[in-house]
This record gives sequence, C-alpha cells and structure tokens, in this order.
Amino acid sequence: MRRIAPLLLLLSLPAHAGMTVITLTDAAKVRLDVLSFFIVSYLLLGWAVKGLWNSLSKTFERMPRLSYRRALALLLLSGLFLYVILTMISGARELLTPGAWEKQGIGYRVRADGPAGESKDARRERLEGLRDELWRHAESHDGQAPLSPFSGEIPRERWRMKGGHYLGYARPERLGNDRDVIAYEPASAGPRRYVLLNDGSIEDWAEGKLNAELKKRWEK
Repeated sequence: MRRIAPLLLLLSLPAHAGMTVITLTDAAKVRLDVLSFFIVSYLLLGWAVKGLWNSLSKTFERMPRLSYRRALALLLLSGLFLYVILTMISGARELLTPGAWEKQGIGYRVRADGPAGESKDARRERLEGLRDELWRHAESHDGQAPLSPFSGEIPRERWRMKGGHYLGYARPERLGNDRDVIAYEPASAGPRRYVLLNDGSIEDWAEGKLNAELKKRWEK
C-alpha cells in the first residue's frame, strides 16, 4: 500500500500544458454511464428476486432456496425469454401490416407517410382511380356499383395499393345517395387512412373515427 500511495498521488496532480491526457469522448462517456446504470440495476434486481423467491419458499416448502448467483441466472434467462417473445410479436406485426413500420434506432415506428414511404398525394390519387372506375361502371349500369372486388367488372389493379388491398367494400344500392363508407385503406397506411364515401368524396380519417363509422354500419 505504501508503494501504491505515491503513484496515486502522481495521478491526482493536474496535467501541464502540452502533456498528453487520455480521456473518453462524450459518446463513450454516455455509453459507459448507460452500461453502468444497467449493470447496477441488474445486480439490484438480482437481490430483489432472491429476496422475493426465498420469502415465497417459506410459504411453499417445495420451493428450493435461491442463492444470489442463481437469482442472477434466473433474471438473465427471463430477460432472454422476453426478448424472444417481443421479437416474435414484432415479426407478426410486420407480417400483418406490411410496409407500415420503419426502423428507428433499435425499434420501429409507424410510417408517417404511409406504406413503403408512399406520399399522401400518391395514396389519394390511387383511391381517386378506384373511385373513377366505380363511377364509370355505374354510368353504364344504371347507377349500380360492381358486385365485389373479385367480380371482374373493373380492373383488379384498382383494388390494390402498396402494402395491401382496399378494404371494407360495401356495395351501395346506388352510388351518390349518401355518405356511407364504400372502401378504405388498410392498417398498413398508418394511423390515418383515406376513405372513399358514397357521395364520391375522399377524406382523411383517423383510425378511431373510421372504426366508429364501421361499427355503425355493422349495427344497421
């Protein structure tokens, strides 16, 4: 200890101009702080898990006593298990709503501009193309809309969009009679979707408003 003390004293002296001083960059300091925080949290949670487990073992005699090392191992395995589950949920979400999510850091967020980066103007133009085909069909069929998206009465391409197909097609008795929802964009379009109404208008609706209108239609 006596030999180490002078060395520690030298390290504590201020550096003079021109001397090389080894320090961490700001990014490295932040990463070191974050890493230290998680390590300390992990060690403290290990003590908490050990205490809770051993308190339960007093009530349930078949439960073995848990050492601190085993508590840390149990915490690590639980974290890995949850990581796998969350990864599977993220994968399923991407499959159900293709193109609706974009990577941000280590996570994902809903695209602000629609599926696969498509602009709002392009999305509106696509739905306007579907509307024009529907009204063109009605003009030559005494105001009647096509039976379904699969009847072949209008080109199938009109029902498609980037990230999926238009949903909720409800064949009205006559086009232009009311403001019922005829078709709307899928969830891959994001939190706001374009909706085609029976009066020919195309509106940008929030998901909550769209769900409320669809619920009214189902209750009729």
